[in-house]
Amino acid sequence: MRIQLLDNITGEWSMQWIIVWFICGVIALSAGFWLTTDHTTLDWFYLAVSFIGLICVVSLSFRKNVMGNGFGMGATAGEVIVQATSGAVGLMLAPLFNFFTHVYGIFYWSKHTDPDGDMIPKSASKAVWLITAAFIIIGLALFPTVNDLLASYGYAVVEDDNSLFLGFISFFWINVIAFVLSITAQAAMILRYSFNWWLWIIVNFVWLIVNLMSGNYIFAIQTMVYQVNAFVGLYEWHRSERG
Repeated sequence: MRIQLLDNITGEWSMQWIIVWFICGVIALSAGFWLTTDHTTLDWFYLAVSFIGLICVVSLSFRKNVMGNGFGMGATAGEVIVQATSGAVGLMLAPLFNFFTHVYGIFYWSKHTDPDGDMIPKSASKAVWLITAAFIIIGLALFPTVNDLLASYGYAVVEDDNSLFLGFISFFWINVIAFVLSITAQAAMILRYSFNWWLWIIVNFVWLIVNLMSGNYIFAIQTMVYQVNAFVGLYEWHRSERG
């Protein structure tokens, strides 16, 4: 199904859209930073990392290899530093994984580009869908055990404090789902499968809940800024995919 507005945004209006979206993202993140943080050195550092992340995700949605994966390496490296310096060593796992996928992606995407130099997305076969579903199921089943093992060494990814969302949904399991889905979505993106954006849309909704529950409002804002980009990325990749 073609949508004229999205055709324009991903076509002749693409540069104007990128600039407007980026400026709005910077304003929203800056407001969240100023109103909800203590303005420590670490807060300033993560704000800078968040700006790099904006460039990364919008470049990925428009299939720009060097900008997307290059800035992705910078953003994820920054996230690793933030998590390490804040003592959340377990949370370093996701950005570490993402960093190495971007390293791989910058070479892999370069081999699959159109005449304009943009990466060519591909559709997923039934086998890929099944493998992805199996990966998610196995990941959800194994994650609590892996998390407990890491916790025994002092590196728990998610602390199980028995807190609930809306009084009945486990905060621990929301984090588990968010972690497993984000890893899966990242892998699908680097492998050029356009359905990755469906996963990112789900991931962003889950992470919004996590951020709101933990009072991390700047990340909640970032998640919604990313969500707008995810819908544009979904349309752009599906429109551009080739068998």
